[in-house]
Amino acid sequence: MIPLERDKKAALLSIIVSLCLAVVKYFVGILSGSVALLADAIHSFTDVISSIGVFIGLKISSREPTEEFPFGFYKTENIASLFLALAIFYAGYEIILTSVEKFETAIVTNLGPAILVALLSVVTALILSSYKFKVGRAINSPSLIADGQHTRSDALSSIAVLLGLVGYSFGFLSLDSIAGIVVSVLIFRAGYEIFKDSVRVLLDASIDYEALNRIREIVTSNCCVRKINSLKARSSGKFIFIELEVETNYKDLERAHHLSEQVEAQIKSEMKNVDRVLIHMEPEAKEFVRYAVPCTENNGLRSKVSAHFGEAEYFCLFDIRTSDNELTTMEFLKNPYRTLEKRKGLKAAELLVSKRIDKLLSKESMAEKSAFYVLDDAFVETETTAAATVDEIVAALQQ
Repeated sequence: MIPLERDKKAALLSIIVSLCLAVVKYFVGILSGSVALLADAIHSFTDVISSIGVFIGLKISSREPTEEFPFGFYKTENIASLFLALAIFYAGYEIILTSVEKFETAIVTNLGPAILVALLSVVTALILSSYKFKVGRAINSPSLIADGQHTRSDALSSIAVLLGLVGYSFGFLSLDSIAGIVVSVLIFRAGYEIFKDSVRVLLDASIDYEALNRIREIVTSNCCVRKINSLKARSSGKFIFIELEVETNYKDLERAHHLSEQVEAQIKSEMKNVDRVLIHMEPEAKEFVRYAVPCTENNGLRSKVSAHFGEAEYFCLFDIRTSDNELTTMEFLKNPYRTLEKRKGLKAAELLVSKRIDKLLSKESMAEKSAFYVLDDAFVETETTAAATVDEIVAALQQ
C-alpha cells in the first residue's frame, strides 16, 4: 500500500471526522428538536463535501505535467479553494436563514445530550482546524489552509449552537438566533478571504511584496548580478513560478548560463516551494566603470601606487563615467588583510569583488596567483601599470 502524503492524509482525516460529527449532530438535532444543531449538522455536511473537494484537488494537482498541460495541474488546488469559499457562503446563508425563521419559536428537548454534542463539536473542530492549518502552512497548500479556515468557521457555528442551547436552558429563547446571525457574518468574512485569494492566484496575480523583496535580496547578493531589470512571480497551487531579467558583468554565454543556474539554486535553497525560475541574462549597460588601485597611503589623487597587491595599506576605488571619461567618485578602502601570513591577496581580492569593481590596476602582475582566480571568476579585468600615483592613472584613463 502506497503511503499518503501529508496533505492528502490531512484531507482524508478531515473527511472522516467531519462526516462522523455531521451524522451525530443530525441525529441528536432530530431527537432534541434543536434547529441550531440541525443547521450546524448541515454546516458539517458542507465541510465533508469541501474536504472531499480538497482531497480530489490535491490528487489532481500532484500529477506530473503533460504535453497538453506543461505547467502542471497545481491550480486545481486553487479551484478547489474557490468552491470551498462558495460552500462557506452557503453554510453562512443556511445558518442566518434558519436563525431568522425560528426566532424565539423553536422548542428544544433533551438539552443535556444536545449541549454535550455541541461542546464535542467545538473541541473537535478546533483541534482539526489547527491540524489542517499546521500541515497546510508547512507544505504551503492553499486548499488545505482554506479547508482549515472552513473547519474553523464550523467551530464558530458550533460555539453559537452551544451558547444558544445554554441560553435556551436559562430561558433566553432568542440567544440561539442572535448568536447564529453573528457567527454567520464571521463565516461570510472567512469565505470572502478564501474567495479573494483563490481568484488572485487563478488570475496570476503577483505574490506578496515581502516574498518579492526576499527574492530581490537573494539575487542581488550575488556579486555578478549588477541590476534587476524585471522581477515577476506568481503562485500556482502551493508552488511559486519566478521570472527574472537581470544585468551581469559576464560577457560570454557559458559564464552567464552558469550564473543563471547559480542564482536559481540560491533562490530554491532559501525559499520554499519554488517550482521554476526563468532567468534572462543581459550584458550590463555600464554608465560608470569602477577601478581599484592598491595604494600605500590615503592622500587623494596624490596617493602612491603600492608595489604589492596583498600588502597594500589602502585600495583606491574610483568611478569613471563612460560617456565623457570624467572622474565622478573616489573612496579609499583600508586593507584589513595586509598583515596576514597567508592568503592576504585572496582575501583582498574577495573584498574588492564585494565592492563590485570592474577593473584592477596594479604594479604587480596577478597572473597565476590565487587573487587572479577570484577576480577572474567575478569577471574583473586585471592590468599592470607603471604609474607612480593615482593621479597619473586617472589622467591616462581620461585621454
